[in-house]
Amino acid sequence: MYFDYLNVLVFSAVGLVFVFANMILASVLRPKRTVTEGLETYECGEETIGDAWIQFDIRYYTVALVYVVFAVEIAFLFPWAVVLKEAMSGTGAAAGAGIGFFALVEGVTFIAILFLGLAYVWLKGDLDWVLSFNAPAYEPPQRRGRYIPNIEELEEIQARETEAEAEPEPADEGEAA
Repeated sequence: MYFDYLNVLVFSAVGLVFVFANMILASVLRPKRTVTEGLETYECGEETIGDAWIQFDIRYYTVALVYVVFAVEIAFLFPWAVVLKEAMSGTGAAAGAGIGFFALVEGVTFIAILFLGLAYVWLKGDLDWVLSFNAPAYEPPQRRGRYIPNIEELEEIQARETEAEAEPEPADEGEAA
């Protein structure tokens, strides 16, 4: 029974040694950066401009997402093309079934739906890198804060409060009796 625990301990120890040995080996073998160009964030030949914590435009992600969607859907056309070839010739799994024309219509319908989706995205303007913006400039709403009286009004309010505190309250007739 303890042998099973020993196996886990040896496996964990070998894993830790492997990780740290690779880190130490990499730190010894990697080139040392002695110039400031090597310490920059990106070594692409262009100087970096500004901070790395900037917000990217959502259009970048939209175009990337549209590309991924269409690339995946186009990948579905390769198996369809293989099946269509067999279906049109009447061989393979479609032998004698007569589904060649149906498979062709189904594939053309799929491509037409893809084309309509692409046209919609294109007409909507999501594939344009630079969009025109024709809205009026944003103006924040007027703040509605508390009313702060000027000095004269404030002194008048304080004088009334002190007069009210200085006047004795009238005694209630029911208490006097």
